[in-house]
Amino acid sequence: MTSLHFYFCVALVIKTGVCGVYVSLSNDGPAVLGSNITFTATVLGYTDEEFKFEFYDNIQPHHKDSLIKKSNVSIWNVEYPRDLYEAGEYTAFVDLRKFFFPVWYLEASANTTFQLTDSLNGKLMLSQNNTDRPNNFVAVNKSVHHYVKLPDNEIQFLENNSSSIVTHWFLDCVFFDTTTDFALNYTYEDTMTDHHVEAIVVANNEPLPPITTTTTTTTTTTTTTTTTPKPPASIETEIPSTTQKNVTITNDTTVHKVQKRAISNRTFKNSAKEIVCNNTVPVGKSYTVGRFQQTVSVRDPISKVDIAGRNWLQHGDLLDLQVKYTGSPPFDYCIIYKLGQYNVTGNETCKTTRTVSNEFPLVHYFPDIDQHTVVVVIENDIGNYVSSVTVNIYKGLFSAPGHAQLSVIVVPVFFCLVAVILVVFGIAYYQHRSRHTVEVADFDFGQANPEYKSFTERLRDSFRNAFNFGHRDDTDPLTPDTRYDSMT
Repeated sequence: MTSLHFYFCVALVIKTGVCGVYVSLSNDGPAVLGSNITFTATVLGYTDEEFKFEFYDNIQPHHKDSLIKKSNVSIWNVEYPRDLYEAGEYTAFVDLRKFFFPVWYLEASANTTFQLTDSLNGKLMLSQNNTDRPNNFVAVNKSVHHYVKLPDNEIQFLENNSSSIVTHWFLDCVFFDTTTDFALNYTYEDTMTDHHVEAIVVANNEPLPPITTTTTTTTTTTTTTTTTPKPPASIETEIPSTTQKNVTITNDTTVHKVQKRAISNRTFKNSAKEIVCNNTVPVGKSYTVGRFQQTVSVRDPISKVDIAGRNWLQHGDLLDLQVKYTGSPPFDYCIIYKLGQYNVTGNETCKTTRTVSNEFPLVHYFPDIDQHTVVVVIENDIGNYVSSVTVNIYKGLFSAPGHAQLSVIVVPVFFCLVAVILVVFGIAYYQHRSRHTVEVADFDFGQANPEYKSFTERLRDSFRNAFNFGHRDDTDPLTPDTRYDSMT
């Protein structure tokens, strides 16, 4: 530490109570030659002060720039033309300076390495159902959107400097199609197979000749001559010996004469690093090329999940369910137990167990008497499937929650049966008595009117007589020996 730095630090401590700031430098490389690289300097420990950011690199011819900003972030954009630089690894630097009268004193510095490449940088992406796949596994019999994802700086470079951009697609080392939007849609119909996909992007950086207009003026007429632009030269793509030799793909701004070939029936069981198709595109300096590869693994998603077994349990019984499902192995599954009703979201996660079987048992004991939700999460390489089942635990025979209690059904049925038996028994009794009983008419009009009885009283007497059957009073005047005398 120099004496000047020491005095500056002492003054800074007296003023703010802190001494020392730090700076970091990052970049968005790698980048293809001809495009831009963005360097970002970030000040750590910033206290709303003004700094001078001095940027420079070690490439020849090198770049240098200085920015004074009252901010903790400074951005430096640098273009590296193809005709001036070569591909390789280089370093950029930043010096952070703070003004301390009478000079800008060096406060901190940082550096970062960056890559310049001859070919485009990016990645071959796979998408299904408008969602990017997190891996190289795709679902069978569903359209797969293959597309080349390039960095923003390279996309901007191609848009500003290319007269034509085409992408040649190879499936299992066989040329399949040419597109102009970096994308290809294809549906795989063979499950449990792997396919090698390669995309070669070719951009013609040779600009179209400008349209020249020559105007000749005379006293009477004006003649305008227009020169039609000449299409760029064709590109010869050599297909390797695994398919066909001397195949020419011609591309220009008006027509794409490409003979499309069907996808090979061969599938690959090796890893992506072991598959080398050697498809080459010999082009000149005016072209920018990018090669992108991916191994696509076709699998069946999880579907048709079936959870079988009793979900109404008496307290003390074990829950014993069988979970079955379809899909491509291997599978990872886990169980989540929730108290009461629970609505699944599809995002549930838990510690999983791996299996290759399409079914597994689910056994669990619930110590309490309540309602529970059992959430089943099953995953494979394509995605996950979340299902649930409600389990009710009850105590005793008449207390199963949610079900109609047994007493509500048994008691009314029992009394209805008793009532029916009584009615039938009563009818049979009266029919039997009417066959063995002879009544004597007593026409004694001199007697007083009989006592009036209400319907309730008559019904009560009828039931009393019915239950006294077989215990008739011996003084009953109506007996089988009763004799009928005529009135005198």
